[in-house]
Amino acid sequence: MPSNRLLIFSPTAFRPAGHQQSYLTGLGDALARRGVEVHVHGLTGSVSYPPSIVPHMSGKDTGAGFRSEYRERFGPLGDVVWGTARLTRQLRLLNELEHVHGSLGGPPLLFETFEYLSLAAHLSREPRAHRRLCIFHDTHFNLTHASPLAGAYKLLARPFARHILRSVDKCFVHASGMRVNLLKNIDPGQGFADKVEVLPYGAPHPDTQTHVDSATARTALGLPTRRKLALAFGTLRADKRFRLVFEALARSPDWELLIAGPEGDVSYRELQALIAQARVRERVHLFPGFVPMEEHPRFFWAADAVLNLYDERIRHESGTAHLARAFLRPIIAGGPPDLHRYVQETGAGWSVTPLTAERLSEVLGQAAQIGEAERREMERRIHTAAVERSWDAVASRVLTALSA
Repeated sequence: MPSNRLLIFSPTAFRPAGHQQSYLTGLGDALARRGVEVHVHGLTGSVSYPPSIVPHMSGKDTGAGFRSEYRERFGPLGDVVWGTARLTRQLRLLNELEHVHGSLGGPPLLFETFEYLSLAAHLSREPRAHRRLCIFHDTHFNLTHASPLAGAYKLLARPFARHILRSVDKCFVHASGMRVNLLKNIDPGQGFADKVEVLPYGAPHPDTQTHVDSATARTALGLPTRRKLALAFGTLRADKRFRLVFEALARSPDWELLIAGPEGDVSYRELQALIAQARVRERVHLFPGFVPMEEHPRFFWAADAVLNLYDERIRHESGTAHLARAFLRPIIAGGPPDLHRYVQETGAGWSVTPLTAERLSEVLGQAAQIGEAERREMERRIHTAAVERSWDAVASRVLTALSA
């Protein structure tokens, strides 16, 4: 077995949803540049990766629907049916993981921790003969979630998340507030605090991107608007405060809004109802569906600012907020303390405090009025933040943990 081999377990790596493709491509490519042979194991799907990442897919591509589709089919029981199907698939996947891991000679493992019961069971029975790392992208193991069912599940998952933390050599989270929240929720006695390390959420280095002016990018999208354009990018979720966004847009006639990404626990039909209520239909442009990495540039280059607004109670990182760095686009942030802290420390945009439609409209007004010199200075600050938090910097930290 090559001593530089790493197996990443990421259940949804090959499914067209979320930020898994951009996250694993960025991290995997950066590790490969450092001589690591990167393998990824997940459920069979349609998403592909560069040659530097070796795929291992298990099961059939069932084309499992989004949570919003389950809700429309099964009503109040939709979340239960969706969650049960997800857990069943992951149990089967973890059984396959033992085979894949063994066939590779038992290399170190990095778990993307999205489901806790089955992973905890796997770690209980798997011999600990190799380094095991994990990444918690969400640390909110309590009842304060947009969905009561999701909150109940996360609360019940506490002992399993605690077991995961106990069973790995190193646990990564993306911000200091997430670290505090994880320990508060699953390790209040701080018995495993030394295992939890802050690993910034990476993004491509801006110098690797081919610049496209906003007018060209907008024309390519069929949006020849002269107004300011805000981008809301990624999976539609109930914690993203879309109603507030549309209310603020109604107060901000100088702005249009571009929404791109797949459905999650919110559907485009629900968005269209909110858009109609706010009477902003002519200024909202919808691009439903998963956006592959190669199409990211045209959406970000088209935008003047990127919206990252969430319920204040959540404690997970925003992949979109960090992806915006690659295109030197400022963000308009609201909700989680870590997101506000990121804006304050880097100067990479504006914070919306308090998170109200009125205040968001005021911030949009400020963003629309910045001059050329101020815009260039903001881009310089974003570039500095991008270098410090590039995928190469993240990969170096992961390598250090692997070699400890």
